[in-house]
Amino acid sequence: MKTTRLYHRIYCLMLLGLLPFLFSCGEEEEEEEPTVVQTVQARKSNVNFTQQYPATVTAVEEVELRADVNGYITGIYIEEGQRVKKGQLLYQIDETRFRARKEQAESQLAIAKANLERAQRDLRRYQALQEEDAIAGQIYDNAVIEVRNAEQEVAAAEANLENARIDLQYASIYAPFDGTIGFSQVREGTLIQPGQTLLNTLSRDEPMGVDFFPEERYLRKFTSLQFSENIEADSVFLLRLPDGQSYPYTGNIRIIDRAVDRNTGTIQIRLSFPNPDFLLRPGLSATLIVKEEESSEVLLVPEQAVQEQMGEFSVYIVENGEARQVKVQTGRKLQGETVILDGLQEGQEVIVKGIQRVSDGAAVRVENQTQR
Repeated sequence: MKTTRLYHRIYCLMLLGLLPFLFSCGEEEEEEEPTVVQTVQARKSNVNFTQQYPATVTAVEEVELRADVNGYITGIYIEEGQRVKKGQLLYQIDETRFRARKEQAESQLAIAKANLERAQRDLRRYQALQEEDAIAGQIYDNAVIEVRNAEQEVAAAEANLENARIDLQYASIYAPFDGTIGFSQVREGTLIQPGQTLLNTLSRDEPMGVDFFPEERYLRKFTSLQFSENIEADSVFLLRLPDGQSYPYTGNIRIIDRAVDRNTGTIQIRLSFPNPDFLLRPGLSATLIVKEEESSEVLLVPEQAVQEQMGEFSVYIVENGEARQVKVQTGRKLQGETVILDGLQEGQEVIVKGIQRVSDGAAVRVENQTQR
């Protein structure tokens, strides 16, 4: 019995001796190393904001070439897709019939003029006889009517000749302006129906139009730009081509539509861009970049510093060696940076690397801090 009590006392003493060691081990396990992070300072900067719109290149002037007379195509004097000059002959319709009609009309006019001269001579002779009362009044009246009829015949013959000349002229189709011709819709020998058969399409390629559709709330802004006398307004409109390259020339407003689309709440605006290198073609899709005229001072942080959760945005800042999560209100994104509208102040240290390993209140150690 005494031996058992002795062993029990020894066991209790051993436990009491180990307790400080056990507690010291627990304390060492609870101590964590600070998380290594990198930070940058929230900074203010003057920036020019831009807006982007999908845009479509369109010809400022475009016309469908159709003949005004019927007949067979006897000549095609263009290569498809080539640039043509104003007045250049493009298509020829068989003009044999039109030349014959013109010659016939000229003959009819000559006959009508001869009849008029004869009637006028008779009238002058009858007028002299009437003054001497040597002719019946009815004969003189008939002579007057004969002259008037002859004059009408001459007028009709002249109109008929003019129509024949126009038909002969319309048998040759010329370019109405400088531009680029498209694919020909007819070949030699095709029978043309006046006003119906499409020959080709010609579009002016210098300058070119660019159409976009901003929301109606921006109408005042673009209207003021249209009538602005500020030279810098010409650099407001930039263009990015489908391959991602920037178009080397700037544009200006050419037309603002008369009304807002009631269904979409947008308004069509057409810009004019120079096209000396013929890079712009009708139907080309592009991105229009509209620059703000005045710069604004904003607070910026790197885009990777901003976290989103359930529609709310936050960043981690470093204060007294600890990470602190703060909610922020964000604005636009600018070349890898985000505009902070509220929640931060200039100069605060914002964590940009190591965010995934920190939590609110966690100890952090800043290393390799970078300044922008």
